[in-house]
Amino acid sequence: MVFLLLGMPVAFAIGAASLAAIVVSGESLVLLPHFMYIGMESYVLVSVPLFVLAGELMLRGGMTRSLTDFADMLVGRLRGGMGHTNIAGSVFFAGITGSASADTTALGSVLIPAMAEKGYDRAYATAVTIASSVIGPIIPPSLTFVIYAMAVGGDVSIGQLFVAGIVPGILVALALMGMNSWISRKRGYEKRSKRFTWPEIWHITVRSLVVLVMPAIIVLGVLSGDFTATEAAAVASVYALGVCLLFTRTLSLTDLPSIFFDSAKVSSIMILLLATSSILSYVLTTQGVPRYLAEFFNAVTDNKYVFLLLLNVILLAIGTVLDLFPAIIIFGPIFAQIAEGYGVDPVHFAVVFCVNLLLGLNTPPVGSGLFIGAAVGRVKLEALIREVRPFILMEFVVLLVLTYVPALTTDLPAVLMSFFPG
Repeated sequence: MVFLLLGMPVAFAIGAASLAAIVVSGESLVLLPHFMYIGMESYVLVSVPLFVLAGELMLRGGMTRSLTDFADMLVGRLRGGMGHTNIAGSVFFAGITGSASADTTALGSVLIPAMAEKGYDRAYATAVTIASSVIGPIIPPSLTFVIYAMAVGGDVSIGQLFVAGIVPGILVALALMGMNSWISRKRGYEKRSKRFTWPEIWHITVRSLVVLVMPAIIVLGVLSGDFTATEAAAVASVYALGVCLLFTRTLSLTDLPSIFFDSAKVSSIMILLLATSSILSYVLTTQGVPRYLAEFFNAVTDNKYVFLLLLNVILLAIGTVLDLFPAIIIFGPIFAQIAEGYGVDPVHFAVVFCVNLLLGLNTPPVGSGLFIGAAVGRVKLEALIREVRPFILMEFVVLLVLTYVPALTTDLPAVLMSFFPG
């Protein structure tokens, strides 16, 4: 906490704190590089740079415009149409990157100025963008669920988690649209009056479906057992490259070096976070933190629903001060083991755990989504926090629904797994 408040990057703050703990405990400093390596050596993690590359190819290939046009075609004629388009665009965009920051940057740079021109308050337009950006890491392909499955292991597969995120992602989108509709009516925001012609509808649909096929290939391929999550990421990258080079022809071979470099830069940040988080996870385990937490919960309640409520409160606090991936690596294995003792379904727990931490992206003081949004939207942080609060409230409501209605996260994976037992 001290290092974070001093402004040290999260990965280094976690690593330095872990180093201090190892020195104080008198253990060998060899543990530092050892557990950093362990945090990076998983084969599953190869999917991280490959998914990032697939998203970067689609972004640089101009797929953002196709998806926003498709979203506008579906919901633009509703009151607050541009806000609805922003939220629906995040749903479709989720299948490309699975990243909240990429969603904010790509969609925000296009839609925030467009919404401002239509009379929306710029801070409000930015709030809609960052609130809906959390949909990206929920709907497959989701790097969040890949990291969770790698950290926790057990009986939860990446394919199950991918499918389990579909309904929650849609529920978050509907809740945000409901709030956007209410605020838009209250403030008198616009709705699109122009109707698309049939040739325009055909053209937009074809260009969009070419992009939206990619997440379907990934999910069905993983569920059927035709390829692993890592191989699915490679397939996604090849597919994205083929679409942008051959179908839309929005990229050329000369664009590839800079795309590879940017993908490597983003991936390296994620991998370094995972490496240092692995050290802190070891420190907490050796100091008996999992045992203390289990004893605390057992002393408070033996009811799994009360446990889930307490867990949500604790995770919301963690999410406000710690980035998503370190929180998953550090606390995922601890709380998953405790939840198993309460009889919580592992898939249900995984979704509640990850969705809860995702809300921290837009919650002060760390909230990376807030800072990215303020930079992209060119608005003051105070104004952005004020405008995003109603949307965060709706996301909390969805979180509670997901917590106490397990079928929303478990039924769809169970049905699809019966068709794809591999």
